[in-house]
Amino acid sequence: MKKHFLIPLNESKLPLFAETIGFNPTQENITRPNGYPYYHWIQTVSGQGSIMFQNQQINLTANNGILLLPHMAHSYKNEQSDSTPWKTLYVTFGGMMVKEILITLGLYQSAFFHWEQEAPISTFITKVLKQSDETTDSFSISASSHVYEFLLLLKKYGKTDKSSLKETNNLVTLYSLIDWMKSHISNPDVSLDEMALFINTSKRHLNSLFQKNFHVTPYAYLVNLRIQQAKKLLLENNSATIGEIALQVGFRSSSHFVATFRKMVGIPPEKYRHLNGVF
Repeated sequence: MKKHFLIPLNESKLPLFAETIGFNPTQENITRPNGYPYYHWIQTVSGQGSIMFQNQQINLTANNGILLLPHMAHSYKNEQSDSTPWKTLYVTFGGMMVKEILITLGLYQSAFFHWEQEAPISTFITKVLKQSDETTDSFSISASSHVYEFLLLLKKYGKTDKSSLKETNNLVTLYSLIDWMKSHISNPDVSLDEMALFINTSKRHLNSLFQKNFHVTPYAYLVNLRIQQAKKLLLENNSATIGEIALQVGFRSSSHFVATFRKMVGIPPEKYRHLNGVF
């Protein structure tokens, strides 16, 4: 088995990183009732395997692959005799921005993909492995860029069942709303009505979407965005007063801002500044 472990020391700071990239000449049977902790791609080089996920079994032959989200229960096995190995290529990856990247590309789902024989998806991982044998990349930066390039190829050449894209479309809609929230962060009058109107849905459905995907209400999410932006301003502009920052992030009064900041962060904004070396 050829396997490269690539997790960089500063993985939590990278927007996208490769955990492993590998080739398995004799893919063994695997059962993961709790899924895998990272995003996981596996494709067939030759032979035939099958994978079970989301209560469906799918055969994986050449020019076929599966993308699995973290912690998605699954199992896979060789569907041919022991004398005919199932050869696979795989990539596992993560990162702070990987979810947003997949949503933007319309790939945020556990799904089966297929492609034409001549598509570069077939040989891309093999080429990456060959390059990694010839170079030293201690921080795995090039490996991370390879993952991003692979996802772009999957978007361009991969084909999948369009009926499974409903959840992805919901997330794309929510992230467009979040971008809108960020652009209106200084406006204290932003309301649930405006949010619902922006994505052309009801307030009830908007609340349901946020609870399902982020486990908070839309307004709580907006307040969190305001506090995150306030943290950034507190550290970047030491000449700005607490009152000025409060207005910049959509609070009507500094007292309300300080109380909310203390509740969410655990300390008042002025102390947050001092603890981070800003005086």
